Amino acid sequence: MEWKQVQTDEDIRELLDSYSWFHDACIVSAQYVSGTHVAEDGAMWFGPGEQRLSVLFHSQWEPYYLELYFEGVRRFRLIGMQDNYANIIFEAFIKFFDGILPCEHFAPPRVIVWSNSEFDPKSVGESLEEPADSYIIASSLKWRVLSDGGVKKKNAE
Repeated sequence: MEWKQVQTDEDIRELLDSYSWFHDACIVSAQYVSGTHVAEDGAMWFGPGEQRLSVLFHSQWEPYYLELYFEGVRRFRLIGMQDNYANIIFEAFIKFFDGILPCEHFAPPRVIVWSNSEFDPKSVGESLEEPADSYIIASSLKWRVLSDGGVKKKNAE
């Protein structure tokens, strides 16, 4: 399936409706690219806007497999298994926010947030309390439904 851009509230609703609001879903894997690297001469290069995060979800409902692709990742926190809490998603939250990031000269004016629960930017902290929520704050988001669950099969020889 082709990538679908999320640029409006209607696009958010289409994504949530298409994936049953992430009910009975889970994060299977994530791949982060920071956009920063060290060249052979030892110089460090920073890639503004090149931070990317791909997150693969599986669901107990159809469609079973979904990939979210965030660009311009500003912050994210993915929570795994917690004592006495399952890491199942009951309902996701996706919303555009304006001006929630510090340093207005470098921060994009509008960001998109995905979270596995209601998200309040004022409550974002680094405490180690449980239960904790996962969230992703980025400049843009696109998504696609996958047919194979994102698992690459090895060729049998």
